[in-house]
Amino acid sequence: MTKSFTSRSLLAWTAPVALALTALAPALPAQAAAKPTPTVTTGPVDKDLNGDGVADLVTVGGPGTRLASGVWSALGLKSRKTGVGTGKVQTPATNIGLLGNGATGDESGADFDGAQVITGRFTGTERQDFLYYYPTGNSAGTGGVLRGAGDGTMPSPYNNQVSIPYEFLADANGNSPLQLANAFQADGVDTSIPDLFGIAGDATNGYRLGYHPNFHAAGLYFGVTDLTNPTPTGAADWQNWTIASTETASGVALFLRNAGTGHLYLWTGVTMVDNGDGTGTLTHTQYRVATNWNTGVAISTLQAADINADGTPDLWTVLPNGTYRAYLISGLSSTGTATVTATRARRLA
Repeated sequence: MTKSFTSRSLLAWTAPVALALTALAPALPAQAAAKPTPTVTTGPVDKDLNGDGVADLVTVGGPGTRLASGVWSALGLKSRKTGVGTGKVQTPATNIGLLGNGATGDESGADFDGAQVITGRFTGTERQDFLYYYPTGNSAGTGGVLRGAGDGTMPSPYNNQVSIPYEFLADANGNSPLQLANAFQADGVDTSIPDLFGIAGDATNGYRLGYHPNFHAAGLYFGVTDLTNPTPTGAADWQNWTIASTETASGVALFLRNAGTGHLYLWTGVTMVDNGDGTGTLTHTQYRVATNWNTGVAISTLQAADINADGTPDLWTVLPNGTYRAYLISGLSSTGTATVTATRARRLA
């Protein structure tokens, strides 16, 4: 049985709401060609923590990450020539989670050990906030929202934190999500606070992609709509896939990665359609980005963003050895794979 809600106005919760010059130069040699000028798009700049128009990288530290416990923020760097992101970030990254999650009261970065942290306007303002979630461990299935300071950091978590209890995210069988991703307003209902994608299930009832609508308040995700979509390869093994989302001027985009097979896909123009029977379906355009992409490689953080502002979503990865790398994507094709340009791996701290 699936929990589904047709109207979010049933709950009277409230939340903060949006709070030519021409240069003369010698002709190029006949064998040389001028480099094309990058196409810069305008629109929402997702993952921009400090308002400079460039996406930033966020990851979690703790055991097995080569980073101290906490939440690490690394601001994206612009190209001096083009003024857009390059995939590189300012290092060393900054540990912005040293005061903990505000729920335990111990003021320790260890509060975030084992958590997933995603960014978005989760308090309804123009700033990027932080949603943390525990897929496993003593706090499995719970999480919370921490307000962003607007400069790439977090203010003190006290009076700037909202908890998300287990029952707000669990499915009808009591299963909590294996992971979450920002769904923005993919269902077309503007509550000023993003919805969530999640993957949940069990061996008996199977695994599926789910949609968690927000009910007009920070942290209020009560109920999940099961989505009928199969995986990008047409199967039902959602437990083997990792998702990462972003938003560009053309809408919501979702990356889907199968670590065991190396399949990497991208869904663009993602919209959630209510089927009227307690389920939903994501409409989208699917692209096969790569095959044998980081097959079998453990990735601590998979973050999507339009890093170089060309309108095509890109990826950052953070590995358990504390290094990060950007994958700039271009040439999406309906018949083949895309062009994926990887930057050199660099240490975050």
